[in-house]
Amino acid sequence: MKQRGRSQPVFQNPTLIGALTVLVTIIAVYLAYQANNGLPFVPTYDLRVQIRNASEVTRGADVHMGGSLVGVVNTIQATRDAAGEPIALLSLKLKKSIQPLSVDSLFTVRLKAAIGLKYLAIIPGTSKQVWQDGATVPVTQSSATVDLDQVLSMFDPPTRVGVAATTIGFSNALAGRGGDINDAISAFVPLFKDLGPVARNLSARTTDLGGFFRGLGSFAGAVAPVSQAQANLYGNLDTTFRSLATVAVPYLQDWITQTPPTFSAVISDSPRLQSFLTDTAGLFAELRPGFATLPASAPVLADAFAEGARNLPGTIALDQQTLSLSEHLAAYGAKPVVQQGLSRLTLTASDLRSPLQFLTPVQSSCNYVTLVLRNIASTLSDPVATGTTLRFVIVAIDDVLGGESVPSHQVYTTPQPDPNAAHGPLHANPYPNTNSPGQTPECAAGNEKYSPSQFLIGNPPGNVGLQTEHTTAPG
Repeated sequence: MKQRGRSQPVFQNPTLIGALTVLVTIIAVYLAYQANNGLPFVPTYDLRVQIRNASEVTRGADVHMGGSLVGVVNTIQATRDAAGEPIALLSLKLKKSIQPLSVDSLFTVRLKAAIGLKYLAIIPGTSKQVWQDGATVPVTQSSATVDLDQVLSMFDPPTRVGVAATTIGFSNALAGRGGDINDAISAFVPLFKDLGPVARNLSARTTDLGGFFRGLGSFAGAVAPVSQAQANLYGNLDTTFRSLATVAVPYLQDWITQTPPTFSAVISDSPRLQSFLTDTAGLFAELRPGFATLPASAPVLADAFAEGARNLPGTIALDQQTLSLSEHLAAYGAKPVVQQGLSRLTLTASDLRSPLQFLTPVQSSCNYVTLVLRNIASTLSDPVATGTTLRFVIVAIDDVLGGESVPSHQVYTTPQPDPNAAHGPLHANPYPNTNSPGQTPECAAGNEKYSPSQFLIGNPPGNVGLQTEHTTAPG
């Protein structure tokens, strides 16, 4: 019987070893090729970021956060934003360890070296809202740094000539002034000491200096659409100032010279002008209702002025006669006799001021003058064949001991219990109150209550008020 030979070990088979070597090589090449896109079968946190300028950002570029590599740029696509502006859309594959990112996180394209590749830097935010896997970060959360070549491109030949000339000018200005510069630096020492508290206040969280610059940026963005209008404004100002330059000397120069004394005079006179300003403010406050009617009354006034302007030429003869009359009156008023007469009239008016002030409330408050004239007219209001008759009633007073119809050493004050009797206690008010200065503010005449049981001499007790009978124009 033939003995079976010993089998070879698996790893000593040349064919199998060669096949495994080829397989490992293929896997290594595949992993090397896919290294820039992340290792296969490793879960990632995917985001898409919109960015205005992705120049020189390549597929496979690094994504850093806080100095650490946290992912790569998978793809770069050209697209447009909601306004139709061209932008770049970066697809990121990030480590799961940084998921999720706050929605206020910032994405900035930065240079990886002085000249060359770029990477995407993530500045994490603090918001509680986060970007979910597969979300798209808007362009407002991204930015890009200025490339060095762009910075250097601004130094074109005219700029280089200007910089050289400026440098030479500065060198000439500083030549021989080393001592003055040293003195200036020495004088700056207290400034920098005082600058410390200012810097601390500016860097404080409550100061929100960053908010100031963000607001300044928003203001600049708001002004940008009207930049052409602003440029036109400065052009027009240039025209204005060129016109003013022709009168700068001596007119503007004299005006500027007189300005400080004018301000000093205003400052010194302001306390005395306070009452005038207060009265002026009160005047305008009272005129405000009249000003409110101007939109409706202005057209009427304009028509009236226009009509007056059309009629003025026809009044030339009247104006000339008025002027002649005024000249004759002026000559007449200059005569000594007329001056003496005017002085007497002035004196008479001055003497009548107090009585008129006393008697004015008789009519203005109590309407007594109008009532007397109306009553006088009403006595002649009954017509007869030959005109009108006088209406009156004879008041008959019977003879009672001590009464008004017989001599007596005192007024009759005896109460009369019989209301039908022809006599009773005296009621007399020779000086009634008429709301005149120094009197009780009432209209007592005609408002006294008659009492058959009690006499009344003078004004009634209490205040009867300012009510009297109203008069109206005849209809």
